[in-house]
Amino acid sequence: MKLFDTILTKFEEIVLSFSVLFMAFILIGGVISRVVFNSSWTFTEEVGTMLNVTVTFFGIGYCARMARHISMTIVYDLVGNKAKKIMTCIITLITSVVMFYVSYLAFEYMMSVLNLGRTTAALRLPYWITVVPVFLGFLLGGIEYLRTFILNVKDKGNVHISSLYKLGENSEDYSEPNEKEGKDK
Repeated sequence: MKLFDTILTKFEEIVLSFSVLFMAFILIGGVISRVVFNSSWTFTEEVGTMLNVTVTFFGIGYCARMARHISMTIVYDLVGNKAKKIMTCIITLITSVVMFYVSYLAFEYMMSVLNLGRTTAALRLPYWITVVPVFLGFLLGGIEYLRTFILNVKDKGNVHISSLYKLGENSEDYSEPNEKEGKDK
């Protein structure tokens, strides 16, 4: 499972990093082209939108794995570890179910767009390709929350906030879990 986590995390980091960099390059290049050369790139808005969708939805699983998702913890912080464990199990299970359902809806939408044969306006790419990151993002997020739920059910002594981190392990510490283990020794 650690090999799977490592490969998936690196793949997501590469996709997210290159998407952000390429989006910046394309959008800034489009502005420079329009202002300096008085000629607009017709594909900038289309590519920028696709990359924005990729970063937004593909980042769901990555943020869940790294325990960097937005969370409201006012009640959570006031209760003891047993209540935190119960709350975490309920939250991760419900979130996983919702993410799997939305992933299913995204898949159904992707298939309907595929059957319609729609293409994007400027690049004439099949439009269903733009929906793939939505489907994959929710699917990976659902898998990650389900893994966290299973870890919490199996490990009675700890509260896992992701498949990589236990409660309190990732607070303002942006190092990788493997680096953290080296610091503790």
